Amino acid sequence: MTEHVHFEVGEKYENMKGVFEVIAIHRDSMDIRWEDGEEVSTPIALQQRIIERMRHEQELEDAQKAARTKKAKGGGASAAKPFEGVVDGDFSDSVTRTTWRGRGQLGGSLARQMKGGEFKFNSWAVMRKPEVHWLDMKRQKQSDLPLQAKFYARLEPKQLCFGFHLPRSVDAAVSDKGDWQALMTWLGKTENEDWLRELCTSLQLVVCDLTGKAFTGTIEACEGAWSHHQGDGDAMSIDGLCHFLSSAAENSPVDLRIEKRLEKSAAIEKEKAIVTELASLFESLIPLYRAVAVSGSMSA
Repeated sequence: MTEHVHFEVGEKYENMKGVFEVIAIHRDSMDIRWEDGEEVSTPIALQQRIIERMRHEQELEDAQKAARTKKAKGGGASAAKPFEGVVDGDFSDSVTRTTWRGRGQLGGSLARQMKGGEFKFNSWAVMRKPEVHWLDMKRQKQSDLPLQAKFYARLEPKQLCFGFHLPRSVDAAVSDKGDWQALMTWLGKTENEDWLRELCTSLQLVVCDLTGKAFTGTIEACEGAWSHHQGDGDAMSIDGLCHFLSSAAENSPVDLRIEKRLEKSAAIEKEKAIVTELASLFESLIPLYRAVAVSGSMSA
């Protein structure tokens, strides 16, 4: 299961030359720093291809070794088990010894359930993270849209989170065009923000920034209004989500999530029906994905 390489500022990756850290992301390039301190600018698409090829080659080598070992022990090949739900061991900050993200598991099961609409979704496991993304296949190939809107599922030690995801860079050349600006334009219309607020209220969705740099805590909808919740303190009313996000993200990167959260026990109890649970939410959010994807592609 070759994972989709999703670069993030501050994270470390490895290619044929060695380990490097991403220090800035631009529209179609990024600045990286090698362990010896050397800094260079490199095309994002190029590094994705290099790392994905390296990982694919390693997977092939591992599979060949496993096949040789099985043959030596007299074992035959067995069909992969279909996805039956998430299990206790999947809930971790690590992906070691887990398979739930694969296209033969949750990733592919959900993509197949969303077939037949205007978008053709496929899944991509996020490298070294317990998270899987679903994107329209045509858009995913667009190198001029490095920061795209997507659906996702993320496992944490105590819960499953899933919903709509849109990252934003501090680089104006990236964020002033494409999906983030499309979202801000769409949210700027009162009827659209009202629709999203009502959806968040009825489905108990929360808005958050996983980086914690633009804002902390969660934004929640209740009784026709938005409120900002931080820790154990009192909730603070905000004038509007569009204005809040625009101000908060003015000088900060954002890992925006509009998500539903299920406790670990509830997610496990649903077994394979969790696929339908996720698909139902994603279908409810399709109007948002459509607005951002169509407008973002036109402005890119």
